[in-house]
Amino acid sequence: MSTSSPRLSRRQLLAIGGGVASGLTLAACGTGSGGGGDDPTGGGSGSGGGGTLELWANAAIAGDSDSGLQRAVLAWGEANGVTVNVQGIPTQDLVPKLTTTSSGGSGPDVAIVDVSSVPQLAAAQVLADVTDQASSVTGDFGDELLASSSYEGSLFGLPYTTNNVGLYYNRELLDGAGIAVPTTWDELRDAAIELTGGDQYGYMMGAQGQGAFLFWPWLWQNGGTILSDDLTTATFADELGQEAFAFYAGLAVGDKVAPPEFVGSNASWDQYVAPFVQGRCAMMAIGPWGTAPIVEGNPDLDWAVAPLPGGAEQASILGGATISVGHNSGQSDLAWELVNWLTASDQMPYIQDTGNIPGRRDVIDSDWASEDPDRLVFVEQMEVSRARPALPVWGDIEWGVMANMWDAVIQGQQAPADALAAAAEETNQKLSS
Repeated sequence: MSTSSPRLSRRQLLAIGGGVASGLTLAACGTGSGGGGDDPTGGGSGSGGGGTLELWANAAIAGDSDSGLQRAVLAWGEANGVTVNVQGIPTQDLVPKLTTTSSGGSGPDVAIVDVSSVPQLAAAQVLADVTDQASSVTGDFGDELLASSSYEGSLFGLPYTTNNVGLYYNRELLDGAGIAVPTTWDELRDAAIELTGGDQYGYMMGAQGQGAFLFWPWLWQNGGTILSDDLTTATFADELGQEAFAFYAGLAVGDKVAPPEFVGSNASWDQYVAPFVQGRCAMMAIGPWGTAPIVEGNPDLDWAVAPLPGGAEQASILGGATISVGHNSGQSDLAWELVNWLTASDQMPYIQDTGNIPGRRDVIDSDWASEDPDRLVFVEQMEVSRARPALPVWGDIEWGVMANMWDAVIQGQQAPADALAAAAEETNQKLSS
């Protein structure tokens, strides 16, 4: 017997102060000016005054030389006489590269990783236990987000960003077809089909791990669960799961409402967002990291964000990023100073500029959280957002078992029902090994 995945109440939401995933960022009302605060040295005695730190993050968070993260580490580095080398790594390659280098005794001094990979990286001694160092600042973050940065009772980083997935839609395309913003599964499917024709498509989908990640909200909305209560058995292929997957997969292989290039959208979210940015795709499900590519790539596009269309219940997926010290860092004190500084209130504008929601309490309770209607969608949707299982093998399940299963479906190699059932069996093997 299984129960629903963890959800956040309104009270818990207000305690969190933020919104996960993967690339862009939003921010809090910091007490400092601009981005960088009044004291880039961190305000303590510190161990600065020279040296080099290596920071690894997925390519979306790392960005280019003008990204929020790059500007932030440059400000801190200049103030402390430290060179910080930021390396952006494709999302699907980040965890494998971290585990491989760490097993060889090296790796970065600081890493920014998806919250779903924290248990795996903590168990593999890729991330350092920062419980003691963080004791004076944990009150700045909600308990749920700290739990996402923890493993077996110890803290392995601080919340950097938090997010969930909403429905981005092209106002011009929907209005032109006389279609209201969908609020139910049937309305989404009908709209996507009607908006598909010629070189225009109704709804974007992703491949591999993107496809797996974006399935979970539909599963939860149908009353399904990913795993049993004791996290030992896959439940996502039961009757409720099969029903949800039939709808989800049907959009791609039956209704064919996604642009054909979606089967190659697996290396970065830029590939996923591109058809929407180009005005060729009317709707897509993505988190707030989808905003910056739209604004930068097609500033004239008329778009907005709505909650995910609901099924038997409302649900979205809780995501985000954790920033931590590398387990093998030879400069762990200096690395912690950078982590602590990057997550301080004064530095939130660096995150704010990029489109994600910072993981601090003081963000959600600020005017900034509600002043933008699109941002407010994600803030309010946190109430129904759920976390994925906190297991060391989760990455192998989501980006291995489920990713391969989804690709087999969208490439026509396996029927959806058979593929999901087989994935559940393989997941059970992972859980029992």
